[in-house]
Amino acid sequence: MGAIYTLSMRICSLLPSATEIVYALGLGGQLVGVSHSCDHPEEAQTKPVVSRSVREITHLSSGEIDGIVQQARANNNPLYWIDGDLLKELQPDLIITQELCEVCAISSGSVFETAAKVLDYQPQILTIRPDRVADILQNVRNIAAAVGVSERGAELAGALQRRIDVVVEGVGDNGPRPRVLCLDWLDPLRNTGQWVPELVGLAGGEEGLAVSGGLSRELTWDEVRVYAPEYLMVMPCAFGPERVRQETSSKLTGLQGWEDLPAVRDGRVFLFDGRIPTRHGPRIVDVLEGLAEALHPERFSGAAPPGVVLEGTV
Repeated sequence: MGAIYTLSMRICSLLPSATEIVYALGLGGQLVGVSHSCDHPEEAQTKPVVSRSVREITHLSSGEIDGIVQQARANNNPLYWIDGDLLKELQPDLIITQELCEVCAISSGSVFETAAKVLDYQPQILTIRPDRVADILQNVRNIAAAVGVSERGAELAGALQRRIDVVVEGVGDNGPRPRVLCLDWLDPLRNTGQWVPELVGLAGGEEGLAVSGGLSRELTWDEVRVYAPEYLMVMPCAFGPERVRQETSSKLTGLQGWEDLPAVRDGRVFLFDGRIPTRHGPRIVDVLEGLAEALHPERFSGAAPPGVVLEGTV
């Protein structure tokens, strides 16, 4: 990817996608703090943890987690907190935060408030909010520019775009587009939003229950049955492989009419590692390649990196 940069800027990333971008830019050595959710690459797990969840919920079912989230929203209570003492100790020059989802990471407002309270200087605070694939590529450039390595950002964004172009060209414009449903949560059922429906379109499918670049929403099971997806992509947000398999088995397969869905009947239910599709970092292209391989195995066999689409069936 070019020269190795040895800069002194101290970076604090408060969301996993930004952490992945920092490492993909070759700047992991300058990362001084991360959020509790930053688990990729593995080296990120050795960094000081600056933001944490108010309550440990990873062991709970999707229904229980949703209940806690809804209660926090109703009472206007935060889901995450920042360790102000640690932030002061780390003295970051750049803090990366987000305005996209208060469920996934700490809000930018809390970051600005805490930084103003505990730091005796004004760090650069970069807030990102992507809705489309182009926004994610631009965030790669923005983070690189904030650290002073704009060329590195352009190289990475360009490499990701070339992989996207390979899929688009391989799909082509011919043939019908199958009905696809991507599930972001299983209890209650939620579809995907922002960039995922766009990825489906780039991979040659049609996400008829979602809006490209829009918000996800709750679905009724009747909606799903009427829609009759030909392909079902199960990718519950933030769940690792075992949790995805467990939740799919316990929340979906027993629903009335499950076996009648075209996707189930034809063996076209695909489980994704839920920690990847909702992160707006370089691995969204891995997800695109996984979708393309699922929809067009004859054209994209082996396209997806290992671990993106889980092996085996429901």
